Amino acid sequence: MLIFSENTSVVCAGTVEGVILSRRGPVIGSTLKAYRDYDSLTAGSGAIEAEKGEKEGQYKLNLPPGRYYLFAEGVENGRKLYSYHGINPITVTDGYLWLPFFMVEAHDPVCRTADGQGVEGRITFKGEPLDRGVVTIYRQQDGKFRGMGLLTNTVDGKHGFRFDLEPGSYVLIARKKQNDRGIGPVMQGDLFCYPSANPLEVLPDQYCKVEVECYPRDDLHAFLDEDAINPQGRRHDTRREASLKDIEPEGILIPSTGNPATLFGTVQDADGSVGSDLVVTAYPANGLDLFQMHILRLISHYMSRTDKDGKFQIEIDTGGTYYLVAREKVGEAPGRLEKYGLYEGNQNHSITVNPGETKSGIKITVKPIMPYSGLAKRLKDL
Repeated sequence: MLIFSENTSVVCAGTVEGVILSRRGPVIGSTLKAYRDYDSLTAGSGAIEAEKGEKEGQYKLNLPPGRYYLFAEGVENGRKLYSYHGINPITVTDGYLWLPFFMVEAHDPVCRTADGQGVEGRITFKGEPLDRGVVTIYRQQDGKFRGMGLLTNTVDGKHGFRFDLEPGSYVLIARKKQNDRGIGPVMQGDLFCYPSANPLEVLPDQYCKVEVECYPRDDLHAFLDEDAINPQGRRHDTRREASLKDIEPEGILIPSTGNPATLFGTVQDADGSVGSDLVVTAYPANGLDLFQMHILRLISHYMSRTDKDGKFQIEIDTGGTYYLVAREKVGEAPGRLEKYGLYEGNQNHSITVNPGETKSGIKITVKPIMPYSGLAKRLKDL
């Protein structure tokens, strides 16, 4: 329970409410805690514990504005459960948020002596191997755990994963997007997978096997078992709106400026045909005078998918300079034959906008990365 002394005041405190669920329904006696940073979460120090809500499994947090890592724990039928929210770290303002937590079973890592060191394991959703997902290794000090990270591999549902690593502390996260378009932002219905073994301590000459269970982002029906207790009530629509209203993809909570800049444009192939179903991303320049390829490893808040006519629209909440990139995937290095292109309106591929400004007529041309030569293509087509 969050307790303040008589001399403590909370200015413009934000309220976070929600429900903590297993696949069977609300988890009785579960707890939720907020931490100022990831290191505090892993150490279990400086926690702000939520109050119990009106019904079983519900919670309520009143927090000063800031960023927090939220983590839920509970026990059901003797099984230890947990939930690390996929939009951590969560930015709390003076508004209201409703955030459900979907709990999965905790598993300890199983380690063995070996030549070399690293992590290996399997990823599941409701007991079934994850297919067509991605699994990423981050250094613990990264904190936010978004984008490509240190290493990224795909999973196919038949085999597990394995990473050879230098000794150190790491965080492993897996994701599966419904549209199979690389890493990208985690949207409603996408699977997010954070093992209880995090952070992973990799020691010399030791491999550790971890079990990774997934849950669907903001998709109650996909998570609950058929005979589960459904916690939705009459306030469900209002709560869901509050849970998504100010949450950008993959969990960045951004207070609206009320005066966003807007970019309008089109994407086309080199032959002039329509560039439909591509992702256009505006990456903040952050002081860089020229576009650099490492920018593609980052996840920007500002992106749009082109429509059937190749048109896109991106709203940006603050003015500044941005690099515009159009491609098929997000968060990965460009792959062979992937359609990819930069804004060519100037030499450094950037565009500058002011708050409230609208820029239209932006054009981006995409080409396949490292296309086959004529001979190679003819051989491939034989």
